[in-house]
Amino acid sequence: MSKDGLWEDGEAWPATTGAPRASRSASESGDSFLKEVLQVEPSSRMPVPGQRLGGPDDRRFEILEPMGRGGMGQVFRARDATLRREVALKFLLPRPGFEELALAEARAVARLDHENIVRIFDVAEWSPTPGPARVPFLVMECLEGESLVRLLERERPGLRRVLEILEAIAAGLTHAHERGIVHRDLKPGNVFLTREGTVKLLDFGLSHLAVEPVRSKLQPAGGTPAYMAPEQWRGEPQDVRTDIWAAGVVLYELLTGEPPFQGATMAELRERVTSPEPAPPVRVRHPEVPRRVAVLLATALAKEPARRFASALELRQEVRELRARLFGDGHEVRDSSAELQRRQVTLVSCQLGGLAGGGEALDAEDLGELEQAFHEACLEVIGRHGGTVALSMGGEVLACFGWTQGREDDSERAVRAGLQLTRELRDTLWHKLPHLPLSGLLVRGGVHTEWMTVGPRLQGEAPQLAAWLARRAGPGEVVISGATWKLVRGAFQSEPLGAHIFEGLSGRVSLETHRVRGEREVASRFERTLGAGRLSPLVGRERELERLLGLWEQARRGQGAAVLVRGEAGIGKSRLIEALCERVAESSTMIRVQCWSRYNTHSLHPILELLQVAVGIRPEDPPALRQEKLEVRLDALGLSQEDRALLGLLLELPVPEGSPVLQLTPERRKEKTFESLVRMLMRCPCDDPPRLLVIEDLHWADSSLLEFLGFLLEGVGKASFLVVLSARPEFQPACPWSEGVHWLLLERLPAGHAAALVRQVARERELPEETVQTLVGKTDGNPLFIEEMTRMVLEGGAAASIPLTLHELLLARLDLLPSRQKALAQMGAVVGRVFCARLLVILSERDELTVQRDIAGLMEAGLLSEREREDVPGPEYQFRHALFQKAAYRSLSRSTRRRYHRRVALAMEAHFPSMVETRPDVFAHHLTEAGEHARAIGHWGRAGRLALERQDSPEALGHLNRALELLPALTDDSRRLQRELEIRMDLGFSMLEVHGYAAPETERMFARVWELLLQVGEALPRLDLSLWGLFAYYRGRSEYHRAKELAERLVDLGQRHGQWELQSLGDVMSAVILFAWGRPWDAARELARVLGRPEPSLEEHRALSIRYGTDPWMMALAESAIVNAMLGRMEESRRRAREALELASRAGHPYTLGSTQVYVAMARLIRRDASGALSLVDRALSFASERRFVMWSTWATLLRGGALAGLGQPREGLALVQGVLEVWRARGVHHGIPSCLNLIAKSWLALGELWESLAALDEALAESAETGEVSSEAWLHLNRGECLRRAGREEEAGSCFVRALAVAREQGAGLPELRATVSLCRLLRDRGQVEGARRMLERACAGFEPGGECLDLQEARALRDELSRGGEAAWGVASP
Repeated sequence: MSKDGLWEDGEAWPATTGAPRASRSASESGDSFLKEVLQVEPSSRMPVPGQRLGGPDDRRFEILEPMGRGGMGQVFRARDATLRREVALKFLLPRPGFEELALAEARAVARLDHENIVRIFDVAEWSPTPGPARVPFLVMECLEGESLVRLLERERPGLRRVLEILEAIAAGLTHAHERGIVHRDLKPGNVFLTREGTVKLLDFGLSHLAVEPVRSKLQPAGGTPAYMAPEQWRGEPQDVRTDIWAAGVVLYELLTGEPPFQGATMAELRERVTSPEPAPPVRVRHPEVPRRVAVLLATALAKEPARRFASALELRQEVRELRARLFGDGHEVRDSSAELQRRQVTLVSCQLGGLAGGGEALDAEDLGELEQAFHEACLEVIGRHGGTVALSMGGEVLACFGWTQGREDDSERAVRAGLQLTRELRDTLWHKLPHLPLSGLLVRGGVHTEWMTVGPRLQGEAPQLAAWLARRAGPGEVVISGATWKLVRGAFQSEPLGAHIFEGLSGRVSLETHRVRGEREVASRFERTLGAGRLSPLVGRERELERLLGLWEQARRGQGAAVLVRGEAGIGKSRLIEALCERVAESSTMIRVQCWSRYNTHSLHPILELLQVAVGIRPEDPPALRQEKLEVRLDALGLSQEDRALLGLLLELPVPEGSPVLQLTPERRKEKTFESLVRMLMRCPCDDPPRLLVIEDLHWADSSLLEFLGFLLEGVGKASFLVVLSARPEFQPACPWSEGVHWLLLERLPAGHAAALVRQVARERELPEETVQTLVGKTDGNPLFIEEMTRMVLEGGAAASIPLTLHELLLARLDLLPSRQKALAQMGAVVGRVFCARLLVILSERDELTVQRDIAGLMEAGLLSEREREDVPGPEYQFRHALFQKAAYRSLSRSTRRRYHRRVALAMEAHFPSMVETRPDVFAHHLTEAGEHARAIGHWGRAGRLALERQDSPEALGHLNRALELLPALTDDSRRLQRELEIRMDLGFSMLEVHGYAAPETERMFARVWELLLQVGEALPRLDLSLWGLFAYYRGRSEYHRAKELAERLVDLGQRHGQWELQSLGDVMSAVILFAWGRPWDAARELARVLGRPEPSLEEHRALSIRYGTDPWMMALAESAIVNAMLGRMEESRRRAREALELASRAGHPYTLGSTQVYVAMARLIRRDASGALSLVDRALSFASERRFVMWSTWATLLRGGALAGLGQPREGLALVQGVLEVWRARGVHHGIPSCLNLIAKSWLALGELWESLAALDEALAESAETGEVSSEAWLHLNRGECLRRAGREEEAGSCFVRALAVAREQGAGLPELRATVSLCRLLRDRGQVEGARRMLERACAGFEPGGECLDLQEARALRDELSRGGEAAWGVASP
């Protein structure tokens, strides 16, 4: 041990050490465990210098001198006579009765053997006096150096050294924890730094065995107060995570100089540590701390142990990763076993040339010296800009930006590095190698950005392309590709060089190239957007702009204010501020400065820029002109000589020797400089307009700027001054300056405003509404995302991809995450935008607590949000932006994606079988991406079928097309044909809804379906096909012969395979076609055949509906209601209708129920039961709308129109029927058109519009003749006769009635025959042929079915009775 090291180990003992630091008085004192368990014995119990002890003869160790006193006893330097070395002997002084505890702890610690833990060579006992009382002691290595306490008293180490110390602490803890030992008193006093820089953990005297803990009522907590975890304060069980907390406190103190929790009393300290409030963010106290370090620290200091690192090993790995990311030396070193990643990187090729131009030749040694100097200079410049050297060979160096760590401005950094290399490197080499003949030396560069796979090395042709660009550059020039130019055009001036052909392994590629002329001088990042010509209109921020303008008006009246505009990247902070600046430009003096990420380690940069802008100094102004401008400005404001000196120093201007400001301490000089700058800003001449100060992107601000803001904001309320600040959510302002600041939080744009912004960006280009809505859905209301995605689509890109201009931003957000969280985010992205924690636990093969901890970290980082769903047990998590999910997914290599998708599919099968059933599309997606195409086909098909059942045809098209694409994966020819038939048939049904019946793609699809139907042959009965849907397609197009052929084929297959259900389906199809052909009696016989078979059970009814798209038995009942009504068999029609409705209701198949309701309503309307038809059709319409049954919805609407007309509302009915006709014609539907036109004609007739009625009837007759649908022909002739009769053209009317009668008799349609007879007899009556008319009616009434009461029969009897009485109308029945 070290003497220095042991003295601070005894800081808890004021009697022996002198006064400790005030800041540590509450932190390292008051240890109740030490006070109660241990006691300091008089020196008589301790050995004295010169005394020998230990070993078999009690003479092995010679005491040299005391080194210090600590919590567990006293330490002496001693000489080991056996091994001839100096050691440290630590004597343990337990109270009586605790000797065994002390020995157990000592033996436990002695098992530790690690370079970061002080080594214990032996455990022994010594008796100061004769007798049984013996004092245990440890034989330890003797260290030279200092403790961490001494280091912190002298200085605060740099971040690199801080992380080195933390990694060593974690390494030592890992070794101890793996052996079941927890320190429980980790603090700076127990961390020792040797002279060689090695970190050693001391004094495990308070540790206990985690495997076999030795506990007592006197040992409730242990530890030093400021470093104790909440569970220690509460006396709760402790484990390795207790040491993680203490390591976090030590890290916090290393970074800020003080522990995170402090209190004037022990009770106050306990309250702060154990409260639910998180630890104070380290970046509030020290903004320069990188966010990755802050995230690590927040994890270590989580109040709940489950939220901390699960082990010291995990902490060590994270620290090691941080060190590599933050302090790489410019050389890219990657683990060869690391996962491949896909990243957008920017490559810089820097090439030497010009030495072969006739000058003195360099020999091999000279060339080697030149190359080495060239490589070293490139490494230094590239590392300074944040890049890494991927390759150094001869006269070329290839650098990569964004290889392992992405930044938002990687492409800009790369171009900036290229410019510096090409402009400065030649002179650097001349000065470094003056003895070499380098007069002709030239340097040129090429820069290219590309999305590529990276691993231990760069893959692809991008490096060759960057070198090709460099060869196209002239001396001292940089040539960039078009991809890079898109990213940096706002930051750099360039000139186009046109398109050139690059020839690589993948072939010839035409690339746009640009020569970079220099960097643009801009005051803000937003000016780059203006420079690139990409300013979009302000949309949806009217309320926020009005609030800013209101604050500006207050400032104009002398009531100054400050406002912080806060929101995520791309949310529109700068655009809103720009709108404010535009509005107040003419009435203000404006100063606008920008915090830059590349300057976040350059102290005072934004403050210096603010001063230069305020004074009017330009960067190129020489010192004398700077001095003159400063003096003129300060004279106008009446500021003091001290102010001039302080601000001059800030501008690096000379100050007279002996100036009082030079005598100030650096800290005091900074404070007074800030006060002077504030006075200069606030003290405006009376005639000056109010001032607007804009400071953007405070999340990149350093502590100096935030300190200056504290000075500025103290007095802003009494001046004509408005300060507008902007920052991202991760910025956490420190009190007190933030207390008086107005907060303006920018939320995402709602869908309506997002769509408006899409259209504004598109300008004169009109985008389809579907594209607009897709963009709105993909961009989640973020204006930047909306603008860039819209521009990408306008340039021909797909809405499903990510714009090149957003990759850097998105990947930078991902790379800010610890690798464990990033890996979890990537795995979640493979699952989808929404996922549950349980699935991630299974996929990651990590325990639930660590997964939940990292999910919480992702939520705190703004990548995820939690959402609750009643139908899902436990919470679900969603990527806050669809593009974040897309970027995380795309950052994985294809092989990794495949592996993850396979794991997701396996997990779904094993643990989420219900999801496989309810979301086959999700399961199919993972199978597809895993490369298991053959398995995926069936699940895509099922997903398409489910979407069809929901009537979501666009979704069904997507799923089924995926299935069709994967069909080649099936190697069995017959199985592939059968699966293709199933898929194409469902695709055809989707196309009917999306494209209509007459679309060429629909026709081609069903033509292929028919071919496959014939090829499948005898296997057809075994297939899961919606055969009724195929029949409905042919019927809808009036392809009755093809429909009849299908029906006959099914009957034949059903008979030969013994499948009565298939045979019944064919019989019902035949009946429907026969009825359309005007053969209702033949149709009735087909239906009777079906209904004569044994009725299926209810479960069989449901199964048939699902398999074929309809239940043949149920359809036979419904069709019978229509056919029997036409035949005049009214009671049979009503009975079949009742049976059909009752069965459909019990079966519960939605599509069959909807179709049954429509069929029965049609039968009621044929029977002229308009009110009954209306009540049923309204139910059908509601049901069809809910289920989005488009075809049945139009039929129900048609029947509703007919019912309304029958109930005396012809105008309302006409509108409905005309709408249906328009829809059918647009979709290419022909079946039903004659009936539709007939209803239109009847409505026109009721309205007295005879010619419109006649025109509709003529059109209907023509349509009927063309398609062969003649079931309504008798009705058409009948209604035409009524029109002509109303028009006074009785001869023509009579001919129409006779024609109607003839058609009805030919078809055997009893109801049309009766109605035609009545109309003809009315005409005969009016012409005086009463007796002939009476006899016709007698025959008609006598031939009608007994008990088949209906309105038509009542009218016929009434007319007959009227004619029998000599023309007197019967009571209660009108006689038209």
